[in-house]
Amino acid sequence: MNQNSILVDCHQDIAYSVRANRRLFEENIDNLMISYDSLINSKINIIFSTIFVSHRRKNAHYDEALAQIKLYESIFKKYKNFYHLKNSQSLKKINTKKIGLYFLMEGAEPINKIKDLDIFYEKGIRTIGLTWNNENKYAFGTSKDGPLKEEGVKLINKMNDLGISLDLSHLSKTSFKSAIKETKLIPIASHSNCKKVRRHERNLNNNQLKQISNRGGVIGIVLYNKFISSKKNVSIYDMFPHFKNILNICGEDHISLGSDIDGAPIDDFPNEIRKPSDFVKIFHMLKKNNIKSRIIDKFLGQNIIRVLKENNIS
Repeated sequence: MNQNSILVDCHQDIAYSVRANRRLFEENIDNLMISYDSLINSKINIIFSTIFVSHRRKNAHYDEALAQIKLYESIFKKYKNFYHLKNSQSLKKINTKKIGLYFLMEGAEPINKIKDLDIFYEKGIRTIGLTWNNENKYAFGTSKDGPLKEEGVKLINKMNDLGISLDLSHLSKTSFKSAIKETKLIPIASHSNCKKVRRHERNLNNNQLKQISNRGGVIGIVLYNKFISSKKNVSIYDMFPHFKNILNICGEDHISLGSDIDGAPIDDFPNEIRKPSDFVKIFHMLKKNNIKSRIIDKFLGQNIIRVLKENNIS
């Protein structure tokens, strides 16, 4: 990577990885990618660190979300090389010696009532995806198509009022269509690939990609094998058709990285990716494919940082 490159990962399941595996953030475990050591030894500057609770029973969603936020807060207290990124002021001069964690709620299941959003905003949530793969009270996920629900409209309106942006990953086609019209902020798809390249229900078609870029948003290329290719042995070079398709459809200002590491077993990621420091291999792959340094730097971080600044997170 270039010396002045800023690296942002738009999707990492840090708290989920620690709590679901009942381990410590400090533990280095061979079949898990995320740990204190693996992150500080990477070149990552900012991580969209998720609040993800869909693995828990419904009546535990709210408490699990608060427990994951508490885990992040304990990291900030214990380690001075991590900080909570929750406003645009932090982006004026990015501290390249520390890692900023920006809170993304993956699935709005913890929000039992719309007024709960005030609590999560105070805790630092600044981007929300309405659902995971399944239907909930707000929208339909990719497992079953359906329209944005009335509660979903109310939730997005409240998000607009607070300045919480919308993550379109995981939404069904019809819910996506309505949700992107409701948000007043620049939307993103934190971790989604191209349906034209790999026909999978979680990937976005070219029309959806274009809708996001038309609004100024970005699409984070996800490293999960099943979203990349149908091949048994997936390489980071299999990512390139997704990169090229987004570049062709949306332009160089609308592409980013959303790895989703530790959101699935390690063997479900490309052979070359076994820890966050391996992301540098993606840089080299793009260079070998003759992608200009300017475009690579936008992909690595400049594009999503622009979105955060323009959304004026506070």
